[in-house]
Amino acid sequence: MHSEYVKGLLLTALGVLVLSFDSLMIRLINAQSFDLLFWRGLLLSLMVYFWCRFSMPKQRILSLDKKILRSALLFVASTICFVSSVYMTSVANVLVMISTQPLFAAILSRIFLKESSPPITWAAIVVSMMGIMWVLSDSWHSANIWGDLTALGCSVALAGKFVSDREAGSRNMTPALIVAGAITAAISGAAGHPLDIFSTGWGWMLLHCVVIIPVSFILITLGPMRIPAAEVGMLMLLETATGPLWIWLCLNEIPSQRAVEGGTVVVTTLLLHGAVKWKMNQSQLIQHS
Repeated sequence: MHSEYVKGLLLTALGVLVLSFDSLMIRLINAQSFDLLFWRGLLLSLMVYFWCRFSMPKQRILSLDKKILRSALLFVASTICFVSSVYMTSVANVLVMISTQPLFAAILSRIFLKESSPPITWAAIVVSMMGIMWVLSDSWHSANIWGDLTALGCSVALAGKFVSDREAGSRNMTPALIVAGAITAAISGAAGHPLDIFSTGWGWMLLHCVVIIPVSFILITLGPMRIPAAEVGMLMLLETATGPLWIWLCLNEIPSQRAVEGGTVVVTTLLLHGAVKWKMNQSQLIQHS
């Protein structure tokens, strides 16, 4: 249990750090939302399929049962909401809305999985949320309400996906991303003009859709197999803390003092929470040995 928990923690944290480049890539690509969503979905589906074929050569990859379809549809909803919200409101507001997903994950896992999070996790969620709110406390007046609500929809859908994947237990839910990517591409291909992207930022698009999105979500999808959904959601707060840093370094958008202070609170809280949970799991392992 101890080694599996640590493995899940590291896989999820690495996946979130890779995903933290997501908003920056969308800014650099500078394309219409559905044009980007088409390639994001199509290439994600292809890359995950190749990964599954490589990692599970003798297993059947696709099995369109209820759990796979549920996970895929929740991911489709979160993807469309996320990309659309980046075009409708500020990246800062998008990330703060998405940072509410640990609360939704904890609530949904309590309702559907009867999974109670320990007090240390709830405390870490509250402290992290306070840090996020401190980062963005001076930007709410400029937010577009529909963009914020769309980002909140992304948060709920992503939390639902984590809980759904957690309910699947030890089953590898990575193939659900193949289905999700195909559905996203089908919807976006009908709603947009995907070929227009080749006249704007096709190079960034390839980096975004071939490397960043597949790698990050493969790692994040493996997380709920080993750690509770609420903790997966809490680790996603790292994206809110580190996302503005990449935009600052690449687009010269200097973060405010509050961003530095709040980001420090979030990262420190996550590190302390991970250390405490590691010691708790170690103690349990010793007691059962």
